[in-house]
Amino acid sequence: MGTFLYKAALGLLVVQSPVPAPHADTVRAGLWARVAADSTDGPAWLDLGRHYLQLGDYHAHRKPVVTDTVWAHAQLDTAEQAFERAARWSAGPRTADSARVFRVYTFGERAYVDWESAGSQAATLAWHAVPEGLRLPPALEELGENLLRACPHQGILLTAYDTDTQGAWYLRFARGLRPDLVVVPAARWQGDTVLRNRVLKELKTRDPSLRALAQTRAVCASMAFERPPEERSVKWNKRPLVWVSGKESKADRVPAQDFVFAALRQATDQHETWTEPVVLIYRRAVSKVSALCKAFDTFGLANAVGCN
Repeated sequence: MGTFLYKAALGLLVVQSPVPAPHADTVRAGLWARVAADSTDGPAWLDLGRHYLQLGDYHAHRKPVVTDTVWAHAQLDTAEQAFERAARWSAGPRTADSARVFRVYTFGERAYVDWESAGSQAATLAWHAVPEGLRLPPALEELGENLLRACPHQGILLTAYDTDTQGAWYLRFARGLRPDLVVVPAARWQGDTVLRNRVLKELKTRDPSLRALAQTRAVCASMAFERPPEERSVKWNKRPLVWVSGKESKADRVPAQDFVFAALRQATDQHETWTEPVVLIYRRAVSKVSALCKAFDTFGLANAVGCN
């Protein structure tokens, strides 16, 4: 999960310096050296946790699935422990806030791993292991709820990045909202054959193409994407917050003005850490479906998301 962030960071290192980007083992050794030098360095623990969270090498499935699962759990356990220490030893709220969110992400990643190996019920159990009191920020929860509301009944929701993926995944499994939906990161659908085959088995179909899936159900794509997946081969319709292809009824369509952005309003007022990535997704949605501006205006957020 989130490997695009890690690759982007390495790419930035290459641009800024003539020295080749360090190997992952070198990066990891450097991070462990930082926390060994000062076990109360909150930002160092945060960086270490993000490194393990963003590796995601077990999704390549170079080993048997059982071995992959054990290896994945070990990496994610390390990440979670690092985030717990980051939150404990952080001097400022931004590092602590980030650490708590990424700690929730580790449970989401475990859920995907367990879904691959044992099915959706195992994913539910993984989410139920989240410690009491550990939650996503309200603005991220609200984003996840809005995306789930936007997708038609019995649909498949394809997500783009950590923000929309984990928000929707958390609301779907940890909070039990919209159990009729399947939430899958598009990159995993395309690149992780083990996960894709598990999902196809549960959907009782064999053809993984989005065009084929859309013949029997609605396929939704989060507007966190700049453009919908497989745009040339799949016909997509613009809806508030998502693109939709395939079977949908008028009863499935939520009017743009019915979406709620109260948590985003509060996050904006309080300058919360995770406001910006949520706003970026909403700005993209507004650029595709301007009717959303009325709902944002209701909460005094029209300017924030780029409404004229």
